[in-house]
Amino acid sequence: MRTLSKRGVPTAAATSFLAAKASAKTSARAGKAGKTATARPLRALRALGGESVVDVLTRQHRRIRLGFLRAALPGPGRRRNFDRLMRLLAVHEAAEEAHVHPAARKALRHGRDLAARRRREEKEAKRLLVELRRTGPHGRGYLRRLNEARRAVGRHAAREEREELAALGRVLSPARLRMLGAEVKLAQVYAPTRPHRWVNNELTNKLAAPVLGPLDRALDAARRRNGARPG
Repeated sequence: MRTLSKRGVPTAAATSFLAAKASAKTSARAGKAGKTATARPLRALRALGGESVVDVLTRQHRRIRLGFLRAALPGPGRRRNFDRLMRLLAVHEAAEEAHVHPAARKALRHGRDLAARRRREEKEAKRLLVELRRTGPHGRGYLRRLNEARRAVGRHAAREEREELAALGRVLSPARLRMLGAEVKLAQVYAPTRPHRWVNNELTNKLAAPVLGPLDRALDAARRRNGARPG
């Protein structure tokens, strides 16, 4: 096939061939870029573990129940166990209020009422936890307040697993459940590490995380360095 005229100008056939070749290269580059863009969130999801939100929260509920038992033990380790329990409860509830309850409200048939009940339970539990933290692990009435908080948190966790998490597991796709699990883990990295009574819904948690999260962690680190009693 001749691709040039006598004057050296590309013929129509040559022009069409070159355009098709360029288009194929562009499409290949676009396809490669699209695959890369799709792979990025998948890699991030794998880095966060790729666990279902049901598995993440159920496992944390077990850790919380064990944490209450350890925080009741006498001896020099009580302060450390108490601080770990407070931190676990704070970041756990923050992630639920910011991501899990909003997802249930949107995805479940009676999600609005269900999420509202869970928030009321968390608000009451948070009130008890604030009082418990003020008392401290060596304060008067500590074990009584610890048991009150343990019962409230335990009832809430059981209802959450039975009503909310079980329903989300049925209606959401496996990919969405894993993504929600990743959102929970990521939120817990930046969440406040102690209970704050007024931080008890999606909006206040998302607004508070960039402020109270770093502040709580800075205070925790300073007190660990100084060996002072957490306030």
